[in-house]
Amino acid sequence: MKKFLLVAVSLFLCTSTSNAAAAKKYLGWSMGYYCTWDHSYTPENLPWDAFTHVAHFQAWPYTNGTVSFPDAGFGKRLVTEGHKRGKKVMLCVGGAGVGDGFKYWCSNTNRGKFISMILDNVKSVGYDGIDTDWEENFDNTLYVAWHKDLRDSINKVNPKLALTVAAEDWFDITGKVSMYVDQVNDMNYSGSATQYKNTIFPKFVSLGCPKEKLGAGMGISMGNSVAMDTALASMVISNGFGGIIQWAITTKDNGTPNMTALPKYVDPNPTNILFAKNQAQNESTFSFSIKSPNGGFQEITYKVPAAYRGSNLDIGVYDVKGALVNTLSRGITDAGSHTALLNRVAAGSYVIKMSTNNTTVASKTFFAK
Repeated sequence: MKKFLLVAVSLFLCTSTSNAAAAKKYLGWSMGYYCTWDHSYTPENLPWDAFTHVAHFQAWPYTNGTVSFPDAGFGKRLVTEGHKRGKKVMLCVGGAGVGDGFKYWCSNTNRGKFISMILDNVKSVGYDGIDTDWEENFDNTLYVAWHKDLRDSINKVNPKLALTVAAEDWFDITGKVSMYVDQVNDMNYSGSATQYKNTIFPKFVSLGCPKEKLGAGMGISMGNSVAMDTALASMVISNGFGGIIQWAITTKDNGTPNMTALPKYVDPNPTNILFAKNQAQNESTFSFSIKSPNGGFQEITYKVPAAYRGSNLDIGVYDVKGALVNTLSRGITDAGSHTALLNRVAAGSYVIKMSTNNTTVASKTFFAK
């Protein structure tokens, strides 16, 4: 049976102007990878001010039907220390060399069990989300299906959990799951600010990935200079991209100098940490606002709550008799704010409705002349 929910709306019936948004000051996120084999930093003395997120690397899927997860006790220490500082701690699933294991576990036969095992581990340790890292031996169909089903399962269990992907700009398929994930973080750890701005990020955008979901890879322990990595962080901020990922958290090589240089780019206020393109993802209701700009149009801004991100939605404007007047969105939709500019309809009462397979959310509204 379909559920029918009435939601409150905020209605604006005249042209309005607003001040331009303040320039972005900090990275949307800074994710550092903490490897199970390198504990040169303990959870208690990590340079936490260089991160918004720490990914506990790694859970490893095997072709023999088993999955190994990081030590739970150590993971809980990471979570405890991160949460003390308002930071998020993720479970990273995968890594280089895991392609065959992913093919086994992401098959139609095993995918549901795989996802359940991952979510059980996330719940038991207390992680704030899941980071995926499938790097080779791709099966494009299984890759997309796994991320879709993982997103659907997260939405049912706890929509506030983040889902991020460690992507590769040299494999197009990794850029084609952006509608299911909150961050698309590229692993070209030697890419310069110029390369990311002019070549790497535009490729992901051409695949349909919103620029604010894109993260640049920093090889902080792979010989990258501090100047190179700070230029990359500055470019991400000034051009409205999402964030960065850092490989890998270590006192070795150039890791410590790079991490020491990054806190000025990281928001010190934990409440401002973003998981995805819009904090409205964490709202629990579908809402919208309307204004009538000059030129015979109706501008409708609608917000899709977290529970529906990555779902097939049908959002439309209907007259009081139930006839469809205009379609705002149809198909897989991101959570957060969206704006549609439609031909102005006659003044009167209408219903704006969002439908999925088992839920309908709607509210009456009135369009002015």
